[in-house]
Amino acid sequence: MRSVIYASSGAVLFALLAPAADPKADAVTKEQIESDLKLVPKVFGDTRIIEAGTQPYIDFKLVNTSKTRTHKVVKPGDGSECGWRDPWVHVTAEQRGVDGSWAAMQRLSHGRCGLYDSDWPKDAVELKPGAELALANWYSPDRFEFQYPGKVRLTGHYAYRAVNGKGGKPRLDTERGLMAGVPLFEVRSEPVEFEVVRSFDVRAKVKKALKVGVEMKASEVIEITVTNTSNKRQTVGNISQNGYGVGITPHSENASTIAFKDVPVYGELKFLEPGETATVFGGGDFAGKVDGSWRGIKAGTVRVRVSYSIPTNSSATHVVFVDAEVRVE
Repeated sequence: MRSVIYASSGAVLFALLAPAADPKADAVTKEQIESDLKLVPKVFGDTRIIEAGTQPYIDFKLVNTSKTRTHKVVKPGDGSECGWRDPWVHVTAEQRGVDGSWAAMQRLSHGRCGLYDSDWPKDAVELKPGAELALANWYSPDRFEFQYPGKVRLTGHYAYRAVNGKGGKPRLDTERGLMAGVPLFEVRSEPVEFEVVRSFDVRAKVKKALKVGVEMKASEVIEITVTNTSNKRQTVGNISQNGYGVGITPHSENASTIAFKDVPVYGELKFLEPGETATVFGGGDFAGKVDGSWRGIKAGTVRVRVSYSIPTNSSATHVVFVDAEVRVE
């Protein structure tokens, strides 16, 4: 009996002297997360060619490559694509210059409603070793203008920042649900290269100046031509043809906007041989009689973006553009 008492006392004494377990001893680090998680791109149709004025079809999935560690991540939701909530899933783009160097492409502004799902903790999940998280439909490269021929490359990003709403500070750890204790991290994909080709070229010829306070026909001021810059025959349509059309957008308050009128549903098509040019607005029989009114508001110069839209086999629209300047007198 006495030996049992001594043994028990020794066990108690050992327990008292043993160091307390560190609750953070098994905590995963930022470096481990970013090493284990991989953002894997998928290019739809497996094509690396982008027609100028269209967008590449690219998506990503998040893969836990660890064989032992489970990682906590957040599924994208409404607002993830613009960084208003976690995770921020987005694409950056670069274009290669003539000297071979890569330069970041400027992201375009992108309007959307102000409603979004700020409750991202409810979307937290555990990604077990070898598991994948599909991120389909949340990446949108249409914030970049792929207009000029040459190489571009896209990089996907998945960033966990624990933000507390649009433009807010990070949430307290106690407000992060399943993500409590998980360090902030960002995972980037390997760059995916594409070749931009410009099979059509659009040109704008300014024929005369606008007059302040005077209504003028848009066709009297500007002429728009389209050239087949590819090595094969191409089809073009005038502004009247369903799916084809021109746009003239002033970027100044010196002139009014243009409202095209009397646009029929169907019009004429034309085949262009390589190097051949057609006038699609402002002159010639093929351009048709569709027109719009335009007037100057204040003397000066108006920068105008002239675009030509071409239908494609998908839901995308192929748009090429050129900028021009119009005098207002």
